[in-house]
Amino acid sequence: MKHSKGFTLIELLVVVAIVVILALASILAINQSSDRRYPAEAEKLLIWLQQIAQRSSLEGAAYGLIAKIEEESQATIELQPVIYYRKRWVEVLSPEPFVLDHNGTITWDMESIEADELIVQSRSVLPQINQRGEIEEVEEEDFLLPEIAFLPDGYVEPEGVMQLSFNAYKNAFNYQWDDTTNNIIMELVEPSR
Repeated sequence: MKHSKGFTLIELLVVVAIVVILALASILAINQSSDRRYPAEAEKLLIWLQQIAQRSSLEGAAYGLIAKIEEESQATIELQPVIYYRKRWVEVLSPEPFVLDHNGTITWDMESIEADELIVQSRSVLPQINQRGEIEEVEEEDFLLPEIAFLPDGYVEPEGVMQLSFNAYKNAFNYQWDDTTNNIIMELVEPSR
């Protein structure tokens, strides 16, 4: 019997074929995962919006969303939930603010309403202590007015569409309130050709 000191050509071809197949599979998986990150971010926003709408119904309080804007680009970088409490909008810590990832941008296409139609907070006077230890009343200048409000009776004011888009993704995602199901609906919007 002869003793072979190497691999046969068929063995080498089988190993090369297996390596090529694994490399192609991993490249395809990486491409699919990068395309899936944007719809996953849109799903996260949908779940977060539904959570706020459900809290409004369960707690019997109006919740709103305030868009935190980046000064340089004027793009929305975060959505901060607020609650209407004692005739004013107050930021809440739960649920946590929704931070937009992957260079996401939110645009608001809402019905034009006057600012006084949305639940406006009353102008408050806050007591403050001055340097001499005396109490003086100072008017608060920062008033929170949400872009959208979830009312406890199942309505959203103002009605319209909120759109989430990404710089590196061709499609956008529209969010709107469905009065029949009292839920947020997300639609995938493909660009017009």
